[in-house]
Amino acid sequence: MIKRFFRWILRLIVLAIVLFVIAIIVDFVNHRVKPNSVLVVKLDGQVVERETGLAGFVSEQDTPLNLVRKALTRGAKDPRISGLAVEVFDPQMELAQAQEICAMIRDFAAHGKWTAAYLESAGESGPGNTPYLVASAAGELSMMPQGELNLIGVSIRELFARGTLDWIGVDPQMYAIGKYKTAANVFTEKDFTPAQREEDEALVGDMFDQIVEQTAQQRRLKPEVVKTIVDQAPLTAEEGLQDKLVDHLEYHDQFRDRIEHRGGKDHPILKYTDYTREYLIPPLRHNQARIAVIYGDGAIERGEGGFDPLLSPGGEAMGSDEMIKAFRDAREDDSVRAVIFRINSPGGSVVGSELIRRAVELTAKKKPVVVSMSGYGASGGYWVATPANRVIAEPGTITGSIGVLGGKFNISGAATKLGINTGDVSRGANVTMFDAFTNFTPAQAKIFQDQILGNTYKQFLKIVAAQRHMTVEQVDGVAQGRVWTGDQALKNKLIDALGGFDVALAEARRLAKLGPQQPIEFVELPELPSLLDRLTGGRQTTSTLLSPSMMRMLAPAIRIARAAMIRETIGQVYCPLVPTL
Repeated sequence: MIKRFFRWILRLIVLAIVLFVIAIIVDFVNHRVKPNSVLVVKLDGQVVERETGLAGFVSEQDTPLNLVRKALTRGAKDPRISGLAVEVFDPQMELAQAQEICAMIRDFAAHGKWTAAYLESAGESGPGNTPYLVASAAGELSMMPQGELNLIGVSIRELFARGTLDWIGVDPQMYAIGKYKTAANVFTEKDFTPAQREEDEALVGDMFDQIVEQTAQQRRLKPEVVKTIVDQAPLTAEEGLQDKLVDHLEYHDQFRDRIEHRGGKDHPILKYTDYTREYLIPPLRHNQARIAVIYGDGAIERGEGGFDPLLSPGGEAMGSDEMIKAFRDAREDDSVRAVIFRINSPGGSVVGSELIRRAVELTAKKKPVVVSMSGYGASGGYWVATPANRVIAEPGTITGSIGVLGGKFNISGAATKLGINTGDVSRGANVTMFDAFTNFTPAQAKIFQDQILGNTYKQFLKIVAAQRHMTVEQVDGVAQGRVWTGDQALKNKLIDALGGFDVALAEARRLAKLGPQQPIEFVELPELPSLLDRLTGGRQTTSTLLSPSMMRMLAPAIRIARAAMIRETIGQVYCPLVPTL
């Protein structure tokens, strides 16, 4: 009996060894790169900051920027990679994200390698500025013969629901500190305020100029020519060919066939996701310096955060708990020499923002922290960036929005229309301060504006002034809730330099006294939740019936309404502007 037991144990050990060897061989074959390979990057669906790993619930259509960056950086120096093919289908991304991808493509080409792009359509019944901008960064651009070139400009459409609230009997008791802090205007106004229109005009104008200038530069055209084309758009693919916006009209299969046989040579296709796949057994790294990359993605929430399909379509909400842990892990890990804080957030909870800011501040006292802003680093997203040693943003990043707002909804009128009567018994002069069936009294309104919101705004100004080496008065002059592009923010001394992740990495290396060519290992935080965590923690992905663009437009209203309903009314630092690109 004992001999039989040991025979079974021996067989199991042998089987395990055989399976392990097979796995190692398969892993080696999957990572083998053939000479003259062409790296293929497919851009489709939501462009997100990072992948969620095998345990996550992210659509295969999503495009993780961290994997694209890893593939292009590695491929540019890999002698086995001869070229890059960027296939642009239907990506949804911010202008800053498009600018960063363009920089990656140009850097790849700067290593003496060819680049080509295939564009299915630059928009379809909608604008297509950012997909075209990315495709135009390649050395040559192909387009499907029936594709559209909807290079129609930039717009910001604001929603005003005050008339609806009046009709249903809801009285918005909303206040804001900063004349440009307009996120609550969706509830309090029926049309643009002068300050809101001024802000939107400036933002649209600067983003439009950036797109025109970069498109002209990448396609070797004059900006005046591009502006004329924009005013004539939408264009057909044939018109785009005549105007030198594209180089070839061909279908995807024809594009693939051409790049696979470019220059009369065979070029094996290599997907960027396969190229960046981790080894089953990671290579040994002896005493290699590490840089932590901490992702702060989505609306800021106090507590756990997690997947938020309403306020962070395509991404996770930035929870204060997980961000505090991430910074503590980076701070206490002696092998981590510097931290890159990658922010893509329009803001959110004041309390959540301050908790995260404190975690950043504690970390910056021990090791360098460099902020890299993606699409958004505004309001609370700017608040959490303030303690960093350096703040980097793309020219098209939406940032600033230094202001605060809050309030509540009085639903007593709506209740009366529904035949609902209420009554209360209470003690305390201000016990009804956050009651949903009363307006603020004059005394309560003064407390709310001057103390709750006013003190928060003053604290925001002091934090920025101390970190940006400005006076409070100077900060107030560029604050007032005003939203800026990264280009404008640099001129207003709110950031230190323009650029993407690579610029932030160079700064982190410099501050940590690491050589530009010194090997480093990235540690990505917060740690990704496992499959079990998502299922048991209620963080599974859900889809919405509305398009991502519509969800982005509704996000400010949802943010404020939800905060008011769950009594997070003490303050919100949230940016409402959502450009249509």
